[in-house]
Amino acid sequence: MVMGVVLAGIGWYVWHARRDLAIVTRFDVRYLVPMLLVPLASLWVNASIGRRLVGELGVKLTGFEAYALSTVNALGNYLPLPQAGAAARGVYLKSVHKLSYSTYAASVVVTFVTSLALSGVLGLLGLAVLWGIGRTAPWQLWIAFAALASSMVMFTPLGARLPLPGKLAGFGEGLASLRCKHLLSWVVMMQALLIGITATGMWLACRSLPGGQDVTWLTALMLGLVMTVSAVVNVLGVEQAAAGVAAHLLNVDPKLGFLASALFRVMAIVVVFVTGPVMAHWLSRRTGPVAKSEEAGAAAEVVATAPAESLLNGSAQ
Repeated sequence: MVMGVVLAGIGWYVWHARRDLAIVTRFDVRYLVPMLLVPLASLWVNASIGRRLVGELGVKLTGFEAYALSTVNALGNYLPLPQAGAAARGVYLKSVHKLSYSTYAASVVVTFVTSLALSGVLGLLGLAVLWGIGRTAPWQLWIAFAALASSMVMFTPLGARLPLPGKLAGFGEGLASLRCKHLLSWVVMMQALLIGITATGMWLACRSLPGGQDVTWLTALMLGLVMTVSAVVNVLGVEQAAAGVAAHLLNVDPKLGFLASALFRVMAIVVVFVTGPVMAHWLSRRTGPVAKSEEAGAAAEVVATAPAESLLNGSAQ
């Protein structure tokens, strides 16, 4: 029902603004290759994070194997099947490397919360810079980013006393593991790199459209952060609507924000759907015939533990 309401609203907006949105036909093709490189880089960062996490659990993935898993996970998240990407990853890790997905998921939960907190902190810093140079720093975004930054309390002793929903129940275990292995700072660094790549993608998308040449990288960072967080909803079109609203708040043409976000997502879809099937075929050859009972068991385990991972991958799908 929520998806229907969102799609109806977006459909109404697109229809009534169809003449203004026609600027997408004047896309500057010089930005095509750089924009296609952005999702490739995002997949590489997610692959690096996944490879390091499972490596600490005793599973040694090759660089290409990790990248293939990252791509297939992103491909599955575009399919109309709940947790399809995470299920494919879980089946592979369990059948090839005998790794229980619930063990891996505990670390993934920590990376998800880290991503939220880091998005909030970087958003507040970006707004402070905008305010300092005399640009618009809307109060609505101050509140939104402050709320995200407040999730840092999870990393303090107080976090152990907070009641957590079932899907975040493994946070304490995952945090202790990452701290013990001195991985937390590395995860934060990689998450910051992923946010920077997303911001660059939005900056390129804005500049490729008429009227977007004045959009700065800092403004694109604000739009990218809003898109990343809105991906948590996991409903088609929400990212574009959120980017349009954020652009309006930042004194950027909302149609430009909407279209730039759509272009950003289209580039990601092209990359994932071109490379994903090839990667999936390669991984399936390594997996070999998997017993139906084993496949069903792994998939069920993923569905029970994977929602946090699907949210984590929202910005890089």
